[in-house]
Amino acid sequence: MEIVDKLKALQFRTSRSLLFTWVKPTVLGTSELDLEDAVCYVLPFRSTADLLVTDKVCEQHGLPRPVEPIEHIGERRAVFFVGHPEGRLGRRTRRQQSERMVRLFAERKNAVHDIKIVPVSIFWGHQPDREKSIFKLVLSENWTVTNSFKKLLSIIFHPNHILVQFSAPVSLTQLTSNEANREKQIRKLLRVLRVHFNHQRHAVIGPDLSHRRTLINTMLGSRAVRNAIAETAEKTGTPTHKIDKIALADAREIASHQSYRVIRFFHVILTWLWQKLYDGVDVHNIEQLRQLASSHEIIYTPCHRSHIDYLLLSYVLYHNGLAPPHIAAGKNLNLPILGGLLRRAGAFFMRRSFKGDPLYQAVFDEYLHLMFIKGYSVEYFIEGGRSRTGRTLTPRTGMLSMTIGSFQRDSHRPICLMPVYFGYERVLEVATYMGELSGQSKKAESLLDIFGVIRSFRYSFGKVTVNFGEPVLLDTFLDEHLPDWQTPENADPGQFSEACHELAGTLATNINNAVAINPIALVATALLCTDRQTMEESQLLQQIEILRSIADGVQYSDRVIVSDLPGREVLDTAIKVTGISREEHSFGATVSATTELAAMLTYYRNNVINVFAIPSLIARYIRSHSATSQSDVVTFTRTLYAYLQSEFLLPWQCDDVEAVCSRSLVLLSGLDLIVMGDDGITTPEPTSAAYAALTDLAEIIEPTLERFYIVVALLEATQDQSLEALESDASFIAEKLSIIFGINSPTFFERSLFSNFIKTLNANGMIHLNEAGFRVTEGFSYLAENTADTLDADIRYHVLQALNTRQLPNVAG
Repeated sequence: MEIVDKLKALQFRTSRSLLFTWVKPTVLGTSELDLEDAVCYVLPFRSTADLLVTDKVCEQHGLPRPVEPIEHIGERRAVFFVGHPEGRLGRRTRRQQSERMVRLFAERKNAVHDIKIVPVSIFWGHQPDREKSIFKLVLSENWTVTNSFKKLLSIIFHPNHILVQFSAPVSLTQLTSNEANREKQIRKLLRVLRVHFNHQRHAVIGPDLSHRRTLINTMLGSRAVRNAIAETAEKTGTPTHKIDKIALADAREIASHQSYRVIRFFHVILTWLWQKLYDGVDVHNIEQLRQLASSHEIIYTPCHRSHIDYLLLSYVLYHNGLAPPHIAAGKNLNLPILGGLLRRAGAFFMRRSFKGDPLYQAVFDEYLHLMFIKGYSVEYFIEGGRSRTGRTLTPRTGMLSMTIGSFQRDSHRPICLMPVYFGYERVLEVATYMGELSGQSKKAESLLDIFGVIRSFRYSFGKVTVNFGEPVLLDTFLDEHLPDWQTPENADPGQFSEACHELAGTLATNINNAVAINPIALVATALLCTDRQTMEESQLLQQIEILRSIADGVQYSDRVIVSDLPGREVLDTAIKVTGISREEHSFGATVSATTELAAMLTYYRNNVINVFAIPSLIARYIRSHSATSQSDVVTFTRTLYAYLQSEFLLPWQCDDVEAVCSRSLVLLSGLDLIVMGDDGITTPEPTSAAYAALTDLAEIIEPTLERFYIVVALLEATQDQSLEALESDASFIAEKLSIIFGINSPTFFERSLFSNFIKTLNANGMIHLNEAGFRVTEGFSYLAENTADTLDADIRYHVLQALNTRQLPNVAG
């Protein structure tokens, strides 16, 4: 018997060595294991190949091996199986109590140490079979037992697509603490393990999917779509069978056709693309997502900076062992060839507007509802389109209202909305964005754009950061903001709309809370504070460190990522990626940006300006009011806070302003930018480097205050005009100022920013809109004084001059 055991051990080691000369599995979860107690691994199915992989991975990561005895216990091996494949192809699973598992319960009763059960999931190609083709059934992971033949093919053809997931240990002590009956203890453990393995499989490979044709038939057969078809037929006088065809065409236009082969193809292509474009992809806070994905339907709501966004998110999820989402894409991307590839990668296409087409609305609503109840992960952009300014745009509520409506219909599977922040050191489309903001017409998407990406390979794009923000659990949110959500017939439409807007704002704020402050953003923020976008290198390096200290110390959010590169490396990275120039002079080196480059740098400054907004506002006030008091700083900040919060999606509530001001003052004092004494708060000596740094910090918020002042001055001078005229006039004056003062920023006169400020004024009761136009309220003058208070006199003069000369396109002369 001893000789037989040795031969088996030799055979096992030989098989393992041969296997790992070829396969390179991805391993997740080993760093989370605390294995001080006795350990026994559990696999969902009996499989020699799975055991070979688990044993080798444990050895590589310094973990107790499953083929060795369990410490403190007389068990020959530290592994057992929940299920046993049976049948000719091993496609069925026979449930059976493992004898070793049963013995563990007996050993636990007598053991000094706890026994930890560690679930291990292995996926041989971690995507589900999307269609009923033999090729996919053989080479893709799915919801049946993975047989030996398929594992062999996966080893041969996809050796790098084997995922090993170690999960949190299950303590037998805790499991048995409330149950004395041995049989019930065993059944409880088996139930916990089966539920866990099912949830894990759902998170990694997605739901058990049906054929696309079946999904479309289900959509068209739903009560909501049938009612819409009947109403459309009656309204238009068209035969029902013709409306059926229109609904079928709409469903086919919308529905994705996710394909394993295309996902694999995109993974290979994107791996190559990231290596060509970027110096690396940094991913943060994905562990919480991985835990939620096993129990929740995940809806990803990223910021939208680039067409790269959805490719990047799918790549990151797939690369980290999570199912790629189905992605809401604009119909404009349904291009020949490319549209088909995107559809098979998980894209579903939607029109920009559903107004006037209730049939399409019903079909789309039903499709989205089926995505949710079948457990598909979904991705959509709440900003509606890509941000041309670099800011997170005011969110829209269309998709969110559909999501809530679907959840009201069926909430058996909880939904988690996951904000995602993308931090690019260089965005592919930024030059196009600057052109559009300067007045160029928006260029339609084209298949030829792909070749533009290839031409971009000659540039350096630095790194990109993917940061997962604070999730929002939909049921918890609705319990707080829409009490009757579970009985939609009782829900008030106004409350529903308000809840949608509140959810949109929360998600947008959570996106901003996960901001990544990279080297380009640091240099852009510092450099753009100067009149000619030129700084001495030593001053720039000092300002980079000040900005980094403020980002760390202002306590904006615990998810903010700040570059930890030394200042010199931060500057070198910015020079390499953006092309800003460094020149040596007799007095030292200077760093500068051309007019065109300065305009592009505003995009990256706008990515992170929200973090510096309040410290910059405080610095500006103190610079203008030396020997002021903390209470004056708080009063000034509180007056403007609601408008800054609306523009920058700041995380604090109005009640938090005093604490934020106090924290910022301590921070600025610690950096020697202000002096806090018994006589009040003062500035350093005007000739000092500290005063220059304070001035640079104060300049960050200046463009925002200038825009506020333009609107305030317009409202004081001319109130009998429409919202559209007011926005147009404000944008006109801002553009004029940008030319006069050399403000190299097309975002300075972006009309949407004026629109948002005006709407916030109205929401806060500073103005009222009636048929005759806008009317200011009693508190408006105090706001106007504070808005103008810290602006330079020449800025105020030119704004008023533009008003007095009446050279505005919409102001009556």
